[in-house]
Amino acid sequence: MGDNTSEDNGLFRRRDAVSIGQPDAALRQRVKSRELKRLYRGVYTYSCDLKDLDEYERQRETYRRTVLAAADSGDGSKAISHYSAAVLHGLPVLYGDFTRVHFTANRTSGGRRRGRASVLHSTPWRSGETVVIDGLLVTSLARTAVDVARSGSFVQAVCALDGALRMGVAHDELARVLMSSRGRTGIAMAGRAFAIADGAAESVGESYSRALMYSYGDIPIPRLQQVFRDAEGDFVARTDFDWGGVVVGEFDGYAKYIRYLRPGETKEQALEREKLREQRIARLGIIVIRWCWKDLTTPARLHRILREALGNAGQLAS
Repeated sequence: MGDNTSEDNGLFRRRDAVSIGQPDAALRQRVKSRELKRLYRGVYTYSCDLKDLDEYERQRETYRRTVLAAADSGDGSKAISHYSAAVLHGLPVLYGDFTRVHFTANRTSGGRRRGRASVLHSTPWRSGETVVIDGLLVTSLARTAVDVARSGSFVQAVCALDGALRMGVAHDELARVLMSSRGRTGIAMAGRAFAIADGAAESVGESYSRALMYSYGDIPIPRLQQVFRDAEGDFVARTDFDWGGVVVGEFDGYAKYIRYLRPGETKEQALEREKLREQRIARLGIIVIRWCWKDLTTPARLHRILREALGNAGQLAS
């Protein structure tokens, strides 16, 4: 490419272009031709770096680079926070705000939106609620999860807190951050989500599913990651959700097997492996139900799927 990029973070700055004798007109042309993508004031990235990613990965990586670009324009006294910190930590979030970069100032007032590009929050942090990632001040994983949990819906809050626990944040640490956040917007909802947070949920989709189950009010709460063995004690399966060893639920089952192919395995072999797994579960007398992301985005449909299976199996309260 011939340009001096910012270390290995995929950024190309206007000052880099100036240093190699490229005028602003040349930069505008490179953006127009889609060779470069403008991220933030005076900061670009190479479009070719993003073209082979799927839509979700492209969105997150573009946003990650935008966060780095915005941080480079600041003075380092404010912490990258909320969804911006989540993407730097690798914390999965559900429908996050990837349109603006979020910063938090260690003070009680003075928060504001800076046009459409960034948001400045003014919410003090306590010792241990910030960390340094690649030289940047960022809210800690626990503080980030709580801030995200305060900022969206109940389902989004469950996904964020489950994700933090899954990534190794201690339950007590999340509790401390929640306690220090009392009185802030959204803290009551974050507290409700924390009451059911469980790091055993292995994906955002599983967290999303469980949050909906709680919201329905009539679906028994399942066990997560339950292991099943046959009469000889041999391992049969570990399932996403289990209701009393009578019904098990799998989120995105077939797609999951295709996404995580074993070395040298074809998609057809992965599907056959999953089919045999389901047959082994069925031989134990267990009903297997499945749902996908489309069912989550139509909550009434997931509710019908669960009620039908659990009702037929006698697992719903009369």
